[in-house]
Parts: sequence; structure tokens; C-alpha cells
Amino acid sequence: MRDVLGAACSGLCLIHCALLPVLAATGTSFIGFAILSSESMHLWLSVAMLLIALWAFPSGWRVHKRLLPGLLAIAAAVLMLFALFASEASGVYWVVASCLAIIGAHLMNRHLLSARANG
Repeated sequence: MRDVLGAACSGLCLIHCALLPVLAATGTSFIGFAILSSESMHLWLSVAMLLIALWAFPSGWRVHKRLLPGLLAIAAAVLMLFALFASEASGVYWVVASCLAIIGAHLMNRHLLSARANG
């Protein structure tokens, strides 16, 4: 459940960070565009991703004893930090890489947990 929630939250972040610049560049707007593009939305998504990761990866490691999902999650956090300090144009690429890395980490963690439970 934790990893599904983490992957879903990261997927929402990916959609948010990749789609909103495209919509803004094309002049498309909709109700809620201002809320979705606000800095507070970035903060809430980042905090949610961090809290879910802190909930999922240590407990997963205690069961399957594999470091790779946690290391991939740490790499994703570093990529997200790069995004914070990058220009707005290149920041999107760092965020996309970060979201894909954390989604992969959650899916790997889930796979290792289910393999452990079934094996």
C-alpha cells in the first residue's frame, strides 16, 4: 500500500511538473490552473513524496534487506534538489528524472516485498 501510494503521488508530481509548463506555453488555462501552478502546490507534493518515502523505504528494508530501492530514492531526492536550484527551463528535466527514479524505487520496493512474502 505504501509503495502504491508513493508511486501514485510521484506520478501526480510528474504529471503536474511536466504538463503544466506545456499548458502554460500553449496559453491553455482552466479552473484551478493558478492553484496547481502555485509554489505551495510544489511544497505540498514534495512534502507528501518525502513523508511517503520515509514511511515506505525503511520498513521495506527491514523486511527484504535490499539497499537498492532506498538508494534509488536518495538519488531521486538529490535530483529533486538539483531541480530546485536549476533554471526553470532545465528544472523540469530534473523533476521528471526525479519522479521516474522515485516511482522506480517504489515499484522495486513493492516487488521485493511481495517476492519476500510469496517466497
